[in-house]
Amino acid sequence: MKKHLHKVSSETDANNEDKAGKSFHFPQGMAGFPGETRFAFLYDGHGDIICMQSLDCPEIAFLLTPWDEERLGPPPAISQERRECLQLTGDEPPFWMLVLNPFADKQWVTANLQAPVALNVEARLGMQCIRVEEDQPIRYQWMPQPRQAA
Repeated sequence: MKKHLHKVSSETDANNEDKAGKSFHFPQGMAGFPGETRFAFLYDGHGDIICMQSLDCPEIAFLLTPWDEERLGPPPAISQERRECLQLTGDEPPFWMLVLNPFADKQWVTANLQAPVALNVEARLGMQCIRVEEDQPIRYQWMPQPRQAA
């Protein structure tokens, strides 16, 4: 899993001048932010949470974590249309990630299972895949909130 996070992350951040070559392109944006299509993935090398930050509007950022098949079962199926948009070839699966929300619940960091993110790491393409056909929670209890420092 960390191998994938390191491969996804880049040295790009909102202040870096070489944005284009290291960013991920999201042709359809993210839910609520359809105009934001260029994102950097920032990872400090520890744990399994990564920050996805808009390159054009740095205040727009998301926390993501890889899909945990052991915990959630197999990742969602992806339609041929979405595969083509991500330029996935053959049986190549996308790298699935979940958007985390540390603000929705005082006791839990929640994960949005209804709208996971599919990535083609090699092509540096991404897509948030809204799962309208399934009844998946938007606020799945992913991990307890970190304790506040005294």
